[in-house]
Amino acid sequence: MHEARALGADCILLIVAALDDVQLADLSGLALELGMDVLVEVHDIDELERAIQVPVPLVGINNRNLRTFEVSLDVTLAMKDAVPRDRLLVTESGILVHDDVTRMRAAGVHAFLVGETFMRADEPGEALRQLFFDR
Repeated sequence: MHEARALGADCILLIVAALDDVQLADLSGLALELGMDVLVEVHDIDELERAIQVPVPLVGINNRNLRTFEVSLDVTLAMKDAVPRDRLLVTESGILVHDDVTRMRAAGVHAFLVGETFMRADEPGEALRQLFFDR
């Protein structure tokens, strides 16, 4: 984490499924000490309960099931009301087309972590425009 910060990183992703509670607390604490933001990523309600014990403002709900790799935006929609109001909810994975963004925004979700859609695009900037701005 020190090296990442030295190279200019300003945020770290902590995947709750991969960490125990002590690791989660220690890593988030170190990141905050280093002046970095922390996004804690959850996949289910049990992980969310663990994640909200960490005093960071960003909570990501990953729509990809780690066991089956199935992706459904319904994961975020089903869990969003359990995220405390003092946290910023970030929906992750499965944001493929403009209608996905529209659906999330209509449900009150306004922060997105998009990777695969941009990585697969020949023109990532164009993909960004189509995903968030075109209609």
